[in-house]
Amino acid sequence: MSMGAFTAIGMWLVLAASGAAPMPDVGAPSPCIACAVPVARLEDLVSSSELDQLREGQILVAEDERKSGEASANGKTRAAALVRRAPDAVWSTLTDFESWPGFMPLIDSTEIARREGDQVWVRQRFSVMFVGMGHTSVYDLAPRAGEIRWALDDEEPADIVSSTGTWRLVPVDGGKATLVRYRASMSSGRAVPEFVQDMLMKRSLRALLGNLRTEVERRYVVLDRAESPAERASEERASAERAGE
Repeated sequence: MSMGAFTAIGMWLVLAASGAAPMPDVGAPSPCIACAVPVARLEDLVSSSELDQLREGQILVAEDERKSGEASANGKTRAAALVRRAPDAVWSTLTDFESWPGFMPLIDSTEIARREGDQVWVRQRFSVMFVGMGHTSVYDLAPRAGEIRWALDDEEPADIVSSTGTWRLVPVDGGKATLVRYRASMSSGRAVPEFVQDMLMKRSLRALLGNLRTEVERRYVVLDRAESPAERASEERASAERAGE
C-alpha cells in the first residue's frame, strides 16, 4: 500500500468519528449548555505539564493502549483543547452541523436525515485523496451535560466498520472558557501499520480541534475592557472633538 493510501486512511479514521448536529445561528438563544457540570479550575483537571500546554494553545492527543501486534486500523483516541469562550459558544459552533464543511478538514457535505427528541441522524460525505466516502451517524445531544455522543447507524451503508465517540464540554476559568474533550473508538476494517496510524491520527486530531477552536473564537469575539462599545464610543467622540479644534 502506498504512503498516499496510508495518509488517506489516517485522515479517514479521524473524520469518520467527527460530526455534530445543527443548532441555532450565532447570536440566537441557546439551551442551557453544560449547566449541570460544575465550573472547575483547569489546574484541577489536568497535570501541571498538560496545564502549561493547554494555556499555550496546544492540543493534547493520546491513544489508548492497544493489544500488542494489532495491525488493523482500530483506533481509540483522546484529545483535549482549551477554548477561551464559554461552553454555549463552543456548543453552538460544534453543533452547527451545516457549517462543518466550511471549517473542518475534508468534509464535503452534511445532511440531517431525521430528528427524534435529542437524537439526530446525520449523513456525511467527505473526500480523502480525491476518493469520496460517507456514512450516517446517530448523535445523542445532552446540552445540560455539555455532551454529544455518536455511533454509526447500522441500518445505513458506511465506508468504515464502526465508530463511536464523545464530545464533552467542561466549563473552566469561572465559566469564561471551555475544556473540550474528545474521545473516539473506531475501526476502518483495513490493515494499517501502527506507526503510520499513530502519526497521522495525532496530526489529524490536532487539526480537528484546532479548527473548531479557531471557528469558535472567530464567531464569538470577546472585547476586552479597552475595546468595550461604551469606551470605544467615548474615544471616537474625543477624537472627533480633537479633529475639530
